[in-house]
Amino acid sequence: MQELRRARERGYADHGWLKSYHSFSFADYHDPRHVGFGPLRVINEDRIAPGSGFGTHGHRDMEIISYVLEGALAHQDSMGNGSTIVPGDVQRMSAGRGVRHSEFNHEAACETHFLQIWIEPGVRGIDPGYEQKRFGP
Repeated sequence: MQELRRARERGYADHGWLKSYHSFSFADYHDPRHVGFGPLRVINEDRIAPGSGFGTHGHRDMEIISYVLEGALAHQDSMGNGSTIVPGDVQRMSAGRGVRHSEFNHEAACETHFLQIWIEPGVRGIDPGYEQKRFGP
């Protein structure tokens, strides 16, 4: 059965530097009716204030996709990758056995608006991986 879920019905968190809408249960937001869809676990619409971001933190056994809608998102990780994602770029990080990374908005005046998507992999314990591709309009 398919269900239409309006954007205004999503979970919401305001951390000052981060405003985030959660399509599925995430962090402090829990809705037993919306805990994912098959292997899809997270679709968060995030807005990061200028000069702030996610400090270094870890993930494992998750495919994480980031898509910037506005602004820019700097990425650093324990695999040695460092890049800046801008609109049109898609970043994929396979957390595998474990990876640590940070995401930061270095802009002085503009927020970064992006989508964060997590997919549970079919196989656990793989090597971590990173890929970034640019797609035209």
